[in-house]
Amino acid sequence: MLELAFTIFLLANPIGNCPAIVALLKGIPLERQKKIMFRESIISFLIAIIFLFFGEYLLLLIDVQNYALSLCSGVLLFFVAFGMIFPHDVTQGVVSERTQEPFVVPIATPLITGPSSMTIIMIFAKQYPILKVFLAICIAWVGVIPILMSAPYLQKILGKRGLLALEQLMGMLLAMLAVETASSGIKAYIESNWG
Repeated sequence: MLELAFTIFLLANPIGNCPAIVALLKGIPLERQKKIMFRESIISFLIAIIFLFFGEYLLLLIDVQNYALSLCSGVLLFFVAFGMIFPHDVTQGVVSERTQEPFVVPIATPLITGPSSMTIIMIFAKQYPILKVFLAICIAWVGVIPILMSAPYLQKILGKRGLLALEQLMGMLLAMLAVETASSGIKAYIESNWG
């Protein structure tokens, strides 16, 4: 269960998202920023739970095989990991245009609970008991919420370089998980078609 929670935590990428979130909340009083971050954390958690319970019905509706889901999520995870290792400014063109505080988009989704998180949660829901995945999401958010709440402080303490180093380290771990997920999808495809 801890492995699932850690994977979900890595995909939420709260540390790597800190600079973008701080930039998005620039100019808003610190106490209000904390309230916004708590609200967005809860919304992102609820989005993850919705995909846990209803993601399988979506997969049945579009008739996606398990191996295709595993292979696709491995590729997605790799791209997310690549973005973490070689980051770019996700707030470019967003911060300057924003005239009011963010609500759901872009913090809750896609920054915290993005497509890769939703996909991996759907995969876990097919591979493991729902209760186990639910608890893994809860454990992941026990780490996500405090980090997001302390985003303004983290940037001051660690600086941009410190946050970048942490994000790149997490990206390396996620890249390893991506290779493992993709290879299990390839293995499942071979077994189902030639096994």
